Amino acid sequence: MSNNRSPNNPSPQDRPYRLTHDPVFYITAAFFALLTTALPAGLGQPRFLPLIQAVGLTVFLAIPLRRGEIRQSLYVVALWLAVQFVTITALSWLVIGQVERAIPDGFLYRGAMTRWFFDQGPLPSGLAAAPVGRLAETAGVLVGAPATGGLVANWFVVRAINLAGYGMASLLLVLASPAALLAALPLWTLVRVAGYAGLTVLLAEPPLTGNWSPRHIWHDRRTLLLWSVGLVAVGTLLELFLPALWSALFR
Repeated sequence: MSNNRSPNNPSPQDRPYRLTHDPVFYITAAFFALLTTALPAGLGQPRFLPLIQAVGLTVFLAIPLRRGEIRQSLYVVALWLAVQFVTITALSWLVIGQVERAIPDGFLYRGAMTRWFFDQGPLPSGLAAAPVGRLAETAGVLVGAPATGGLVANWFVVRAINLAGYGMASLLLVLASPAALLAALPLWTLVRVAGYAGLTVLLAEPPLTGNWSPRHIWHDRRTLLLWSVGLVAVGTLLELFLPALWSALFR
């Protein structure tokens, strides 16, 4: 039997190694997402928590994005944010008193979440309650991603995830319903942040690759652009109409 292989079908040993195709890369990213969330949150560090998360996420995002590997970039961002959300939610549920120190005005935010759910008050940090903050968040993603290679945009993204997880845990601690997990889930925030994450990947690519061509974005990245904008729009619409129904349905 001949051991010769076609150039189009090289053996695994002959294939060039690509870090972003190695499962270890994603395992490492998940570990750092866990570490950069659990450690500063457990220590009650409100400034250090989103900063170290944003730096870590930006580093892992830049590795595939500099090669123009959009799919791998989206994989690593989705994995990071999922691990971060689960970690901050679980940690807040276990030691809420400690984690609330790592959330700006954490005690007040927890009380506001309870009032929204049981008394139909305004949704904390929502568009209706904090329009200026939401405008700053959106501008931070749209301007910060191309200006800083994703760092500033990632700061806003991880901060939103921290608030979402902390708010969910705040409700889980006071809900006795079998549907508590669904009732406390901030669906509108997660949808909006998914759109922000897509925009961050899209807009951080030009400074990392040096390709600032609008034609490249529209021709090669149009699907990502439309999906990201659509998710932000859907998340915003859900936030305007769903919270009142959500609290009434599960209360």
